[in-house]
Amino acid sequence: MTNIFDAIPSSFFNPLASNSNNIINSALLLFIYEQYDNEISYRIKRNILRDELAYYIGENFGELIADSENSSKSYQDIASDYLRKFSAKEIGWLEEEFDDSTFEKYIVVTEQGLMLAELLIRLGDPQREEFSSYMYNIYNTLMNREQWNSDPYVGALKNIQKNAKALSNSLKKMSTYIRKTIEKLMREVSYESLTENIIAYCDGEFIKEYSRLTKPQNNIHVYRSRIIDKLEEMENDEEIYEFMVIGCVNEEDIEEWEAEERIEMMFTSVKNFLKDDYSRIIRDIKQKLNLYITMALGRMRYLKNHEADMRGNVEKTLKYILNEMQEFNMKDEMPDEMLELMCIYQSKYVNTHSIQLPKNRRRVRDNVVSEIDILTEEDILENKKAFEREAKNPYSKSITKKYLRTLMNGKKSIKSSDVPLRSKEDLLMILSAVAYAEENGFKVEQEEGYFEANNMILRSFSIWEADK
Repeated sequence: MTNIFDAIPSSFFNPLASNSNNIINSALLLFIYEQYDNEISYRIKRNILRDELAYYIGENFGELIADSENSSKSYQDIASDYLRKFSAKEIGWLEEEFDDSTFEKYIVVTEQGLMLAELLIRLGDPQREEFSSYMYNIYNTLMNREQWNSDPYVGALKNIQKNAKALSNSLKKMSTYIRKTIEKLMREVSYESLTENIIAYCDGEFIKEYSRLTKPQNNIHVYRSRIIDKLEEMENDEEIYEFMVIGCVNEEDIEEWEAEERIEMMFTSVKNFLKDDYSRIIRDIKQKLNLYITMALGRMRYLKNHEADMRGNVEKTLKYILNEMQEFNMKDEMPDEMLELMCIYQSKYVNTHSIQLPKNRRRVRDNVVSEIDILTEEDILENKKAFEREAKNPYSKSITKKYLRTLMNGKKSIKSSDVPLRSKEDLLMILSAVAYAEENGFKVEQEEGYFEANNMILRSFSIWEADK
């Protein structure tokens, strides 16, 4: 096995390990990569790249000039320093070339530098694959024998295993992504952030991809049985099998017995994935999608009750302290300096600084003068509208109660099939209605089976009015 550190320079990763400059170094590498991507060229004139890099540094990292070592340098000088740094043999992100015909210097991104830039891009903005295309590629490959008849190993089996492995890895990444989304959901601390999380979940690419994998009209798993039958047919065809062994020996440069073992392993792994692993991963994803809805409801109830519980505990504590101090005449015995620290009024009101001081204080220790800004009619109207917008809650307890009564239209109960779920707003409304159901005099019960709505697979449920 090749040692990767024999192929890359000794300090290849050092610019990314520096706590002070790793963000700048990675950003400049990605900027240089974009210039090559835009030019569709393998090299750019050094002076042109230096000027572009200098402008980028001035726009985004002007604080570099404030550093002691760079205070006397121009942006072009700083850009040249970074080009020399990245082109150094111990770093190896870039290379300098000299054109003998034009006597000009060119900058080339090395193979390792390109792979590092592409890795950083994928880590920062991972692209979602079209999962269904992998299964279609496998199916189409098997159904078009004339395309691989001359070399069934490279044209068929190897290509099929590559697509099956890509589909498996993509589904596993989707499952991990949903798990992280659920973990993030449980860290939301306000209705606003929770709503944004739910909307992002509804808009997520993985929801669309899961729908494509499971929709009855284009459910790709129906291709699995046909693919497995075709694979077994290929494996049992002596002529095709012999051609595959020859192709594997030539392609992989191995012995014939090794080729036979590899081909058998490839057939087995692809068939096992399509028979068992695919269904298991899909079930796991489906379970996580349902878990997200359950956790969203639980988080909504928690946020609804948490604030009320905290407020109730504060009120009980204040009432207890007030009663104790009045019963034992503690206020009469406390010295004046302590009264400033702890004064309780009957309303038990708590502000952002301390407990409110009594209104009937006997004396004023300091005169306080405050400047008053008189608001215009326009300011008053604007502030009033702002307060109304903040106070408006389209998913409040009273609104969701009216919503359920409108849906039921005099009936004692409704099923999930009667609930409109055509948009994200409909989903948020029914989630809020379920969260407030018990307080509004309704009961909700999960039922067997699932139904499709708004590109999602949801658990069936029923809602009925509780007996008064």
